[in-house]
Amino acid sequence: MEREELLKLIETKRIIGVDLSGEKLEKIDFSGCTLERVNFKGCEMVHCRFRNARISWSDFRYAEIQHGTFEGAQIDFCDFYRAFIDGVVIFNGSSFSNCSLNKTYLGDCAIIRKENLKESRILQQNKDEYRKFLVDWHMYGTGERTNDLNVKSDWSPQAAVDARWADAEVIYKNFNALWTGKGYIADGNWAYVQGKRMERMRMISELSDDKIPFGKKLSNILHISTNFLSDLFFGYGESMTKMILTYILTVFFFAWAFTENVSLLEYSQAFGISLKNMVGMDSDILQDVSPLVDMLNVIQTTIGILLTGIFGFILGNKIRNQ
Repeated sequence: MEREELLKLIETKRIIGVDLSGEKLEKIDFSGCTLERVNFKGCEMVHCRFRNARISWSDFRYAEIQHGTFEGAQIDFCDFYRAFIDGVVIFNGSSFSNCSLNKTYLGDCAIIRKENLKESRILQQNKDEYRKFLVDWHMYGTGERTNDLNVKSDWSPQAAVDARWADAEVIYKNFNALWTGKGYIADGNWAYVQGKRMERMRMISELSDDKIPFGKKLSNILHISTNFLSDLFFGYGESMTKMILTYILTVFFFAWAFTENVSLLEYSQAFGISLKNMVGMDSDILQDVSPLVDMLNVIQTTIGILLTGIFGFILGNKIRNQ
Protein backbone atom coordinates (compact mmCIF):
# COMPACT_ATOMS: atom_id res chain seq x y z
CA MET A 1 0.00 0.00 0.00
CA GLU A 2 1.28 3.45 -0.88
CA ARG A 3 2.08 5.79 2.00
CA GLU A 4 -0.40 8.45 0.79
CA GLU A 5 -3.18 5.89 0.54
CA LEU A 6 -2.44 4.64 4.06
CA LEU A 7 -2.41 8.20 5.47
CA LYS A 8 -5.82 8.91 3.92
CA LEU A 9 -7.16 5.72 5.47
CA ILE A 10 -5.75 6.71 8.87
CA GLU A 11 -7.70 9.97 8.70
CA THR A 12 -10.94 7.94 8.86
CA LYS A 13 -9.73 6.42 12.19
CA ARG A 14 -10.91 2.97 11.05
CA ILE A 15 -8.49 0.53 9.42
CA ILE A 16 -10.12 -2.82 8.77
CA GLY A 17 -8.85 -5.81 6.79
CA VAL A 18 -5.76 -4.02 5.45
CA ASP A 19 -2.68 -6.03 4.39
CA LEU A 20 0.57 -4.29 5.36
CA SER A 21 2.68 -7.45 5.54
CA GLY A 22 6.30 -6.96 4.62
CA GLU A 23 5.93 -3.18 4.42
CA LYS A 24 8.37 -0.69 5.89
CA LEU A 25 6.44 1.89 7.88
CA GLU A 26 8.26 4.91 9.22
CA LYS A 27 6.74 7.63 11.40
CA ILE A 28 3.17 6.45 10.78
CA ASP A 29 0.72 7.67 13.43
CA PHE A 30 -2.14 5.24 14.17
CA SER A 31 -3.05 7.09 17.38
CA GLY A 32 -6.73 6.87 18.28
CA CYS A 33 -7.47 4.51 15.40
CA THR A 34 -9.50 1.32 15.46
CA LEU A 35 -7.52 -1.43 13.76
CA GLU A 36 -9.21 -4.75 13.00
CA ARG A 37 -7.82 -7.69 11.04
CA VAL A 38 -4.74 -5.70 10.01
CA ASN A 39 -1.85 -7.81 8.73
CA PHE A 40 1.48 -6.46 10.00
CA LYS A 41 3.26 -9.82 9.50
CA GLY A 42 6.94 -9.28 8.77
CA CYS A 43 6.39 -5.53 8.78
CA GLU A 44 9.21 -3.17 9.79
CA MET A 45 7.84 -0.30 11.88
CA VAL A 46 10.11 2.52 13.00
CA HIS A 47 8.91 5.48 15.08
CA CYS A 48 5.27 4.45 14.61
CA ARG A 49 2.59 5.44 17.10
CA PHE A 50 -0.38 3.42 18.32
CA ARG A 51 -1.25 5.73 21.22
CA ASN A 52 -4.81 5.04 22.53
CA ALA A 53 -5.51 2.81 19.53
CA ARG A 54 -7.91 -0.14 19.70
CA ILE A 55 -6.29 -3.10 17.97
CA SER A 56 -7.98 -6.48 17.56
CA TRP A 57 -7.44 -9.70 15.60
CA SER A 58 -4.31 -8.29 13.98
CA ASP A 59 -1.17 -10.15 12.98
CA PHE A 60 2.18 -8.84 14.30
CA ARG A 61 4.09 -12.09 13.75
CA TYR A 62 7.71 -11.65 12.68
CA ALA A 63 7.25 -7.86 12.79
CA GLU A 64 10.08 -5.54 13.80
CA ILE A 65 8.84 -2.70 15.99
CA GLN A 66 11.40 -0.10 16.99
CA HIS A 67 11.18 3.26 18.79
CA GLY A 68 7.40 3.57 18.91
CA THR A 69 4.57 3.80 21.40
CA PHE A 70 1.53 1.74 22.36
CA GLU A 71 0.71 4.03 25.27
CA GLY A 72 -2.92 3.61 26.33
CA ALA A 73 -3.63 1.11 23.53
CA GLN A 74 -6.22 -1.64 23.98
CA ILE A 75 -4.84 -4.76 22.25
CA ASP A 76 -7.08 -7.82 21.98
CA PHE A 77 -6.65 -11.14 20.14
CA CYS A 78 -3.40 -10.15 18.44
CA ASP A 79 -0.52 -12.48 17.58
CA PHE A 80 3.03 -11.34 18.44
CA TYR A 81 4.71 -14.68 17.70
CA ARG A 82 8.44 -14.07 17.10
CA ALA A 83 7.88 -10.32 16.93
CA PHE A 84 11.00 -8.23 17.55
CA ILE A 85 10.24 -5.25 19.80
CA ASP A 86 13.30 -3.16 20.56
CA GLY A 87 14.46 0.38 21.16
CA VAL A 88 12.37 2.80 23.20
CA VAL A 89 8.86 1.37 22.82
CA ILE A 90 6.37 2.70 25.38
CA PHE A 91 3.59 0.54 26.82
CA ASN A 92 2.41 2.74 29.70
CA GLY A 93 -1.32 2.30 30.26
CA SER A 94 -1.70 -0.25 27.48
CA SER A 95 -3.67 -3.46 27.95
CA PHE A 96 -2.96 -6.85 26.36
CA SER A 97 -5.84 -9.32 26.48
CA ASN A 98 -6.03 -12.67 24.67
CA CYS A 99 -2.76 -11.90 22.87
CA SER A 100 -0.09 -14.49 22.14
CA LEU A 101 3.33 -13.36 23.34
CA ASN A 102 4.91 -16.73 22.57
CA LYS A 103 8.58 -16.28 21.64
CA THR A 104 8.18 -12.50 21.49
CA TYR A 105 11.47 -10.64 21.85
CA LEU A 106 11.34 -7.64 24.16
CA GLY A 107 14.42 -5.43 24.16
CA ASP A 108 16.06 -3.44 26.94
CA CYS A 109 13.74 -0.44 26.70
CA ALA A 110 10.63 -2.18 25.36
CA ILE A 111 9.23 -3.83 28.46
CA ILE A 112 5.66 -5.06 28.84
CA ARG A 113 4.99 -5.06 32.58
CA LYS A 114 2.61 -7.12 34.70
CA GLU A 115 0.20 -4.18 34.75
CA ASN A 116 -0.10 -4.44 30.96
CA LEU A 117 -1.49 -7.99 31.15
CA LYS A 118 -5.24 -7.70 31.55
CA GLU A 119 -6.43 -9.57 34.65
CA SER A 120 -2.78 -10.63 35.15
CA ARG A 121 -3.21 -13.55 32.76
CA ILE A 122 -1.86 -14.61 29.41
CA LEU A 123 -3.84 -16.15 26.56
CA GLN A 124 -2.60 -19.73 27.04
CA GLN A 125 -4.20 -19.91 30.49
CA ASN A 126 -7.72 -19.72 29.03
CA LYS A 127 -8.37 -22.88 27.01
CA ASP A 128 -11.58 -21.67 25.33
CA GLU A 129 -10.17 -18.30 24.30
CA TYR A 130 -6.92 -19.88 23.13
CA ARG A 131 -8.83 -22.40 21.00
CA LYS A 132 -10.87 -19.55 19.53
CA PHE A 133 -7.65 -17.64 18.83
CA LEU A 134 -6.15 -20.63 17.00
CA VAL A 135 -9.15 -22.12 15.21
CA ASP A 136 -11.16 -19.02 14.30
CA TRP A 137 -8.25 -16.87 13.16
CA HIS A 138 -9.19 -17.38 9.49
CA MET A 139 -12.65 -15.99 10.23
CA TYR A 140 -11.99 -13.18 12.72
CA GLY A 141 -8.34 -12.51 11.92
CA THR A 142 -6.30 -12.01 8.76
CA GLY A 143 -7.15 -15.27 6.98
CA GLU A 144 -5.28 -18.56 6.81
CA ARG A 145 -2.11 -18.55 8.87
CA THR A 146 1.15 -18.65 6.91
CA ASN A 147 4.68 -18.93 8.23
CA ASP A 148 7.62 -16.59 7.64
CA LEU A 149 8.01 -18.09 4.12
CA ASN A 150 4.36 -17.27 3.34
CA VAL A 151 3.59 -20.97 3.19
CA LYS A 152 0.46 -22.27 4.89
CA SER A 153 1.40 -23.39 8.38
CA ASP A 154 1.32 -27.14 8.91
CA TRP A 155 0.83 -26.86 12.67
CA SER A 156 -2.15 -28.46 14.39
CA PRO A 157 -4.42 -26.20 16.46
CA GLN A 158 -5.21 -29.11 18.79
CA ALA A 159 -1.51 -29.81 19.29
CA ALA A 160 -1.01 -26.13 20.10
CA VAL A 161 -3.84 -26.28 22.66
CA ASP A 162 -2.30 -29.40 24.21
CA ALA A 163 1.07 -27.64 24.47
CA ARG A 164 -0.36 -24.43 25.93
CA TRP A 165 0.99 -25.06 29.44
CA ALA A 166 4.51 -25.57 28.12
CA ASP A 167 4.23 -22.32 26.13
CA ALA A 168 2.82 -20.47 29.15
CA GLU A 169 5.69 -21.77 31.29
CA VAL A 170 8.27 -20.39 28.84
CA ILE A 171 6.48 -17.04 28.53
CA TYR A 172 6.33 -16.50 32.30
CA LYS A 173 9.93 -17.59 32.84
CA ASN A 174 11.02 -15.18 30.11
CA PHE A 175 9.07 -12.43 31.89
CA ASN A 176 10.78 -13.38 35.14
CA ALA A 177 14.23 -13.07 33.57
CA LEU A 178 13.32 -9.81 31.82
CA TRP A 179 11.73 -8.08 34.81
CA THR A 180 14.25 -9.27 37.38
CA GLY A 181 17.13 -8.22 35.15
CA LYS A 182 15.63 -4.74 34.80
CA GLY A 183 15.09 -4.31 38.54
CA TYR A 184 11.32 -4.89 38.55
CA ILE A 185 11.73 -7.40 41.37
CA ALA A 186 8.07 -7.63 42.43
CA ASP A 187 6.96 -8.27 38.84
CA GLY A 188 9.78 -10.77 38.39
CA ASN A 189 8.83 -12.68 41.55
CA TRP A 190 5.20 -12.78 40.44
CA ALA A 191 6.23 -14.15 37.03
CA TYR A 192 8.43 -16.73 38.78
CA VAL A 193 5.45 -18.03 40.77
CA GLN A 194 3.27 -18.14 37.66
CA GLY A 195 6.01 -19.97 35.77
CA LYS A 196 6.24 -22.63 38.49
CA ARG A 197 2.47 -23.10 38.39
CA MET A 198 2.54 -23.43 34.62
CA GLU A 199 5.36 -25.96 35.03
CA ARG A 200 3.10 -28.01 37.31
CA MET A 201 0.23 -27.86 34.84
CA ARG A 202 2.58 -28.88 32.04
CA MET A 203 3.76 -31.94 34.00
CA ILE A 204 0.15 -32.89 34.82
CA SER A 205 -0.79 -32.71 31.13
CA GLU A 206 2.19 -34.92 30.26
CA LEU A 207 0.77 -37.73 32.43
CA SER A 208 -1.84 -38.43 29.73
CA ASP A 209 0.62 -38.14 26.84
CA ASP A 210 1.41 -41.54 25.34
CA LYS A 211 4.66 -40.18 23.88
CA ILE A 212 6.12 -39.54 27.34
CA PRO A 213 8.09 -42.54 28.73
CA PHE A 214 6.70 -44.21 31.84
CA GLY A 215 9.83 -43.39 33.83
CA LYS A 216 9.45 -39.72 32.97
CA LYS A 217 5.84 -39.83 34.16
CA LEU A 218 6.90 -41.29 37.51
CA SER A 219 9.47 -38.53 37.85
CA ASN A 220 6.78 -35.98 36.98
CA ILE A 221 4.50 -37.30 39.74
CA LEU A 222 7.24 -36.64 42.29
CA HIS A 223 7.93 -33.17 40.93
CA ILE A 224 4.21 -32.37 40.77
CA SER A 225 3.87 -33.29 44.46
CA THR A 226 6.81 -31.16 45.60
CA ASN A 227 5.72 -28.33 43.34
CA PHE A 228 2.19 -28.38 44.78
CA LEU A 229 3.36 -28.54 48.39
CA SER A 230 5.83 -25.71 47.82
CA ASP A 231 3.01 -23.60 46.40
CA LEU A 232 0.51 -24.59 49.10
CA PHE A 233 2.74 -23.97 52.10
CA PHE A 234 5.11 -21.23 50.95
CA GLY A 235 3.92 -19.80 47.64
CA TYR A 236 7.28 -20.91 46.20
CA GLY A 237 9.05 -18.75 48.77
CA GLU A 238 7.17 -15.60 47.76
CA SER A 239 4.04 -15.58 49.96
CA MET A 240 4.42 -14.24 53.48
CA THR A 241 0.76 -15.03 54.19
CA LYS A 242 1.13 -18.71 53.31
CA MET A 243 4.36 -18.87 55.31
CA ILE A 244 2.73 -17.48 58.46
CA LEU A 245 -0.30 -19.77 58.09
CA THR A 246 1.99 -22.78 57.66
CA TYR A 247 3.92 -21.81 60.80
CA ILE A 248 0.74 -21.36 62.84
CA LEU A 249 -0.84 -24.60 61.62
CA THR A 250 2.37 -26.49 62.42
CA VAL A 251 2.27 -25.19 66.02
CA PHE A 252 -1.39 -26.17 66.46
CA PHE A 253 -0.93 -29.57 64.83
CA PHE A 254 1.93 -30.62 67.09
CA ALA A 255 0.14 -29.21 70.15
CA TRP A 256 -2.76 -31.51 69.30
CA ALA A 257 -0.34 -34.42 68.76
CA PHE A 258 1.21 -33.89 72.20
CA THR A 259 -2.21 -33.70 73.86
CA GLU A 260 -3.23 -36.98 72.23
CA ASN A 261 -0.05 -38.84 73.24
CA VAL A 262 0.76 -37.46 76.70
CA SER A 263 -1.75 -38.20 79.44
CA LEU A 264 -2.86 -35.37 81.77
CA LEU A 265 -1.35 -32.76 79.45
CA GLU A 266 -3.67 -29.83 78.87
CA TYR A 267 -3.89 -28.24 75.45
CA SER A 268 -2.56 -24.91 76.75
CA GLN A 269 0.54 -26.69 78.05
CA ALA A 270 0.91 -28.60 74.80
CA PHE A 271 0.62 -25.34 72.87
CA GLY A 272 3.49 -23.84 74.92
CA ILE A 273 5.61 -26.94 74.33
CA SER A 274 4.88 -26.73 70.61
CA LEU A 275 5.94 -23.08 70.47
CA LYS A 276 9.21 -23.83 72.26
CA ASN A 277 9.97 -26.73 69.93
CA MET A 278 9.64 -24.42 66.94
CA VAL A 279 12.68 -22.47 68.17
CA GLY A 280 14.60 -25.47 69.55
CA MET A 281 13.84 -24.92 73.25
CA ASP A 282 13.35 -27.88 75.62
CA SER A 283 10.37 -28.04 77.98
CA ASP A 284 10.53 -29.19 81.60
CA ILE A 285 6.94 -30.41 81.40
CA LEU A 286 7.82 -33.40 79.27
CA GLN A 287 9.78 -35.87 81.41
CA ASP A 288 10.26 -39.58 80.80
CA VAL A 289 8.18 -39.41 77.65
CA SER A 290 7.58 -42.25 75.25
CA PRO A 291 9.81 -42.71 72.19
CA LEU A 292 6.92 -41.48 70.02
CA VAL A 293 6.68 -38.16 71.86
CA ASP A 294 10.45 -37.81 71.82
CA MET A 295 10.39 -38.34 68.06
CA LEU A 296 7.64 -35.73 67.72
CA ASN A 297 9.89 -33.26 69.56
CA VAL A 298 12.77 -33.92 67.18
CA ILE A 299 10.58 -33.74 64.08
CA GLN A 300 8.93 -30.47 65.13
CA THR A 301 12.23 -28.86 66.08
CA THR A 302 13.65 -29.80 62.66
CA ILE A 303 10.57 -28.44 60.90
CA GLY A 304 10.69 -25.27 63.02
CA ILE A 305 14.30 -24.58 62.07
CA LEU A 306 13.50 -25.09 58.38
CA LEU A 307 10.42 -22.84 58.56
CA THR A 308 12.40 -20.14 60.35
CA GLY A 309 15.00 -20.21 57.59
CA ILE A 310 12.33 -20.01 54.87
CA PHE A 311 10.60 -17.21 56.79
CA GLY A 312 13.85 -15.23 56.80
CA PHE A 313 14.29 -15.81 53.08
CA ILE A 314 10.77 -14.56 52.30
CA LEU A 315 11.10 -11.60 54.64
CA GLY A 316 14.37 -10.65 52.96
CA ASN A 317 12.65 -10.78 49.57
CA LYS A 318 9.83 -8.57 50.80
CA ILE A 319 12.26 -6.01 52.22
CA ARG A 320 14.25 -6.03 49.00
CA ASN A 321 11.06 -5.50 46.98
CA GLN A 322 10.35 -2.34 48.95
